[in-house]
Amino acid sequence: MLDLNEVNQWKNNGYVIKSNIIENYLITKSIEFLKSTDCENMFVNEFGSNNNQLEFPTGFIIDKITINQNIIKCVKQLLNTDDVLLAQSDAWRKTDKNSLNSDQRMHMDYGNNTFLHPSDWNMPEAVAIIIYFSDINDTGGGTAIVPRQNDDDELYKPPYVNMPGYGNLKFYNNKSQAEEYLSKFNGIGKFRNKLYDREIITTPKEGDILFYRLDTWHRGTPLLKGKIRYVMNLLFKKKECNWINYWNVGLTKKMYNGFLEKMFTEMTPEQRSVLGVPKPGDKYWTLEKLEYLKARYPNINIQPYKLYIN
Repeated sequence: MLDLNEVNQWKNNGYVIKSNIIENYLITKSIEFLKSTDCENMFVNEFGSNNNQLEFPTGFIIDKITINQNIIKCVKQLLNTDDVLLAQSDAWRKTDKNSLNSDQRMHMDYGNNTFLHPSDWNMPEAVAIIIYFSDINDTGGGTAIVPRQNDDDELYKPPYVNMPGYGNLKFYNNKSQAEEYLSKFNGIGKFRNKLYDREIITTPKEGDILFYRLDTWHRGTPLLKGKIRYVMNLLFKKKECNWINYWNVGLTKKMYNGFLEKMFTEMTPEQRSVLGVPKPGDKYWTLEKLEYLKARYPNINIQPYKLYIN
């Protein structure tokens, strides 16, 4: 799904933008849903959705994007592993009234996804994703990125703590408030200025996907007046990285209502695997366990799992 140059850009520079990964009809239907009156009350004025209504699983068309196999395959390419888990999926909208979230401070995302510091740059643990349901050329609000230049890049020397909310520094989301505060600390203000001097503001179109890292410098920028931007944020992690936490409420919490059982039944083994279900060939599976799975989901195809059992 990603060519070698694109994989290397993500690994070396911290990000890559890719078009035509998700099927056009899925993008179109998702945009229609997010702009519908039915969705109006599901949004809040800042990041995220009202009462987690647009966090996976939602029961709406956007679920098919969260578990899109093309996205999963790209994540596996970037992390160089076949074992990845979904850790976050939330759709939201940004307006010119998102005051604190409008013009963000430069930051990394690892801070509210793990208690720990990121591992060595050459050992990435997760792939962060923004899927754009708006054309940034029309709405503004493009994500600003500071590309990593090389192994000696002074802006990517750990530890990554020169930002609000880390160490003993107070948290500010807004750029002007954050930078006014940080300018009082010796050396941090100059470091932060270099980040802004090197930022590039991306301009993805509808359906484009930004793949980045939890240790990539980035920020949100203001929208044009009167415009609305719709996006979805995803995070996938390596299966063994249990120190990267789950953003969403439990993925099975919405069971018993039918829609989630139906979706689970229709998934491929690869799609189920990112939700924590053992893949075909895993020692978890026995004929007995497959019989139980079939009993719970009568319409499920257990053959892919059965092939590996003697």
